[in-house]
Amino acid sequence: MLSDDSSRHMKKSSNHEYAIKDYALIGNCETAALINPDGGIDWLCLPAFDSPSFFGALLDREKGGQFLIRPACSYRVEREYIENSAILQSDFVTEKGTVQLTEFFVIARQRNARFYDFTSLHPTRKLVRIVKLKSGHSVPIQATLNARADYGRHHVAWTRISNDPPQYSCPAATFYANFPVENAADQLTSCFLADTSQTYFTVLDYGTEHRPPDLEEVNSWFLVTKSYWREWNLFNYYRGAYEKTIRRSAVTLKLLTHASSGAFVAAPTTSLPERIGGDQNWDYRYLWVRDTSLFINTMFRLGYSGEAKAFINFMKSRCQEEYETNIASSEKAKALKVLYPIQPGSPTEERFLEHLRGYRGSTPVRIGNRAARQFQLDNYGHLLEAFYYFRHTGGKLSPEIMELLRRLTEDVVLYWREPDNGIWENPATKHYIYSKIMAWAALERAATLDPAQSNRLKEISVGIREDIFTRGLAKSGSGRFLADAYDSKGIDASCLLAFTNGFLPKNLAVATRQEIERTLVSGPFVYRNVQQREKHKEGAFLLCSFWWISHLIQGGELRRAEEILSQILDHASPLGLFAEEIDPESGEFLGNFPQAFSHLGLIKTILDLEQSKKDPRYQLLPDAQKFEHSVGATIGVKGVLSGFMRVPETFQLLFSDRSKWTLP
Repeated sequence: MLSDDSSRHMKKSSNHEYAIKDYALIGNCETAALINPDGGIDWLCLPAFDSPSFFGALLDREKGGQFLIRPACSYRVEREYIENSAILQSDFVTEKGTVQLTEFFVIARQRNARFYDFTSLHPTRKLVRIVKLKSGHSVPIQATLNARADYGRHHVAWTRISNDPPQYSCPAATFYANFPVENAADQLTSCFLADTSQTYFTVLDYGTEHRPPDLEEVNSWFLVTKSYWREWNLFNYYRGAYEKTIRRSAVTLKLLTHASSGAFVAAPTTSLPERIGGDQNWDYRYLWVRDTSLFINTMFRLGYSGEAKAFINFMKSRCQEEYETNIASSEKAKALKVLYPIQPGSPTEERFLEHLRGYRGSTPVRIGNRAARQFQLDNYGHLLEAFYYFRHTGGKLSPEIMELLRRLTEDVVLYWREPDNGIWENPATKHYIYSKIMAWAALERAATLDPAQSNRLKEISVGIREDIFTRGLAKSGSGRFLADAYDSKGIDASCLLAFTNGFLPKNLAVATRQEIERTLVSGPFVYRNVQQREKHKEGAFLLCSFWWISHLIQGGELRRAEEILSQILDHASPLGLFAEEIDPESGEFLGNFPQAFSHLGLIKTILDLEQSKKDPRYQLLPDAQKFEHSVGATIGVKGVLSGFMRVPETFQLLFSDRSKWTLP
């Protein structure tokens, strides 16, 4: 996949602002870096997603810090990922020759990991950048490492450890290179001529296994990383017309997981604006409970049970910790938070970084998220649905999970009549329709998972349904539709889900969709609601477009659904990535990037569309039944055998150690 950066002929100044769509992502399932087309790492938090930034030029080009490697002459750029990996390769084409920059985080499985286990990772913690002259005689190269710790608040002081080879150290990391490097005012700099006689490399090592690497060892890290991604991709069941798109989205989602905890972040960035120059700039480097059922649904359907199982264990542990804390303090607290930090103890309270100018001047820059203290009723439905999917695929609901399930269920019984902050995390609480529908879904799933409570929970869920139809319908010129809140005349894109999850009958669903198309649709894109579109002037929310397509699929309008999907895919970044939002007029990406919600929605939509084209009966099923219809046993012995049958190539991994860490 070649980037459209091939049209870039002149190198940019260090203060050049890049479009969000221009960035590439690399990572190691612990943290991630965003790289601009000119070879600059503009965003990296160490050691984890929700740690303070080490390079933060994304949010302030002067104060944030950057790690730059590029030719010191005019060039054009062609970028692609190597095969279906997270290894980025950039070709800088100059008049003197072509220089190739290869960039990746080393990622490897533990030595004792089973052949299907790609979540037990060795903590390598090494960022590698390799420079090689592909053609020509020599090309001048410029390298500058300007680290700014703690979101740009501190210069990083480097201590020289060795001249030959160059080695510098700071409290957060050690830097190695095999070409001359100088320390000038706490900036590591180098200018050298790349020729065909040598391959050049840098390693930013923030782990505990510190020792100067040579080129042979760097090459071995490249091979183990390449093998990791090749072998992990073998477990991806999807084969079809959208394979390249599915695989790039799957790799992106894998990069957003935090292997050691089992969690995943909504996005690896903070404060990328939903409107350039606006103030809707949020920190997404946390796990949102709302993403759970979509994550479980998608990963299981692709064949990745390990990631799904790790996430279930994460949620069980975090909820258990909260419960024990509440018991110790004699507090009566709800069993479920809106979001959880990736690392235990990481702060979630919202704070403002007033010293940073923000992406393209969009302030404030926030860390932490105000939603951490909110009550969002719909989250209960998503988590209980995740448990439902987990059990269907062969997962065992342990006594601890069943205890958690009952606590979650009782919260829904107790609090479903209360107003909440809703799916869009509004400061003002209301009786949001989508929240009530997900409370209904929570009790429907709980009744199946806990038969002893079934009759009682079914009775309450019927009451919720009646309440919604009594207070949640509005009228327009074309008839009644599902409103955004009780006793409201407004509409919200989340109402689309009332049909795809089996709540809303088709006649009301069609009227609701038509009202959304009338007020919230622009081309293939859908805004969240009128307030976000007209008052806040934000972009269209990409996940809402996938909800729209899913609605059309379930309504039998497959041709229209595929046309809209095709238009959305035309707006992907040059490297196949999507942000949270998009400006329908300019195609500019908005919001945090890359966004898990967008890639999850994309994969699920494609899988539903492809299956519906094969089997017309499938398209009529609500989401839960679609999942049951398309996914069998994926956990345990049955899951292993099923995997061998679906993808025979995975059998070779029984005898492969190529993606495992080699002890020194």
